[in-house]
Amino acid sequence: MKQLNFDLELEKVFRQIGEAKLAVLATSSHNIPTVRTMSIVFFDGKIYCQTSTDYLKYKQISENKNVALCIFNLQIEGIANIKGKTTEFNDFIERYKKNHEDSYKKYSALECSRLIEIIPRKIIKWDYDSEGKPSRVFLELDGKKAYSEMEKYIDLP
Repeated sequence: MKQLNFDLELEKVFRQIGEAKLAVLATSSHNIPTVRTMSIVFFDGKIYCQTSTDYLKYKQISENKNVALCIFNLQIEGIANIKGKTTEFNDFIERYKKNHEDSYKKYSALECSRLIEIIPRKIIKWDYDSEGKPSRVFLELDGKKAYSEMEKYIDLP
């Protein structure tokens, strides 16, 4: 295990999340996990998306705030909060309209549309050294820790 500069690694990961337009979101309740692709926006260190109060993910988040996301080579564990009606959050609406105009027009003004805020708690990033060997970078946001671990190799026949 190699200790890394937390602020530097977090900045790199947040830049990567900020470039994303889609994420795979996993939710669970009653030991039943589900997963789907979501249109996202990222600002202030948080990931935002919208959903309907009629959808399973909304019901699951209402019962279990622990969620996971996959964005590019990042695995993110976080806490999801249902913030309220999507149209009540101008910072989100402006960014969402810019990045997802079609979804904005179709869904944001629905009475049942709700804003979901995801606060990252742990991020794992797959990375590669100069020889192309894989490693994982771990960021623990609550403890402000960053470290990497190299994968171990065996000799192939």
